Amino acid sequence: MRISWFVAVAAVVAIGVTAGVPAAHSQRWDTTGVCKDPVEGAATSTGILGLGSARAREAAQSNWEINVEDKYGPGFANFGYARKVQWDCKKGAVLLAKCVVVATPCGARLRG
Repeated sequence: MRISWFVAVAAVVAIGVTAGVPAAHSQRWDTTGVCKDPVEGAATSTGILGLGSARAREAAQSNWEINVEDKYGPGFANFGYARKVQWDCKKGAVLLAKCVVVATPCGARLRG
């Protein structure tokens, strides 16, 4: 009888301890609902048959992530979590292409 009482108390204590862990854990995460002001990224590239535009688009996305990290920190610098993404890509003279992206950075990474 004593052993089953001890097991029951141990189970209740274990449940109580683990119930507090998710609350502390979730406080360390930025959710996708936490967003900052929009940031712009821009780049140019050269190439034929759309290759210049594709390269400029990738470089603009990378530039956006760098700008966001400088302004808001690495927790918001993931383009995959961005909201309200707007692209403006244009072919320029000869083979030069330019892309500008404006997007709202939202956090979804583990903090500190």
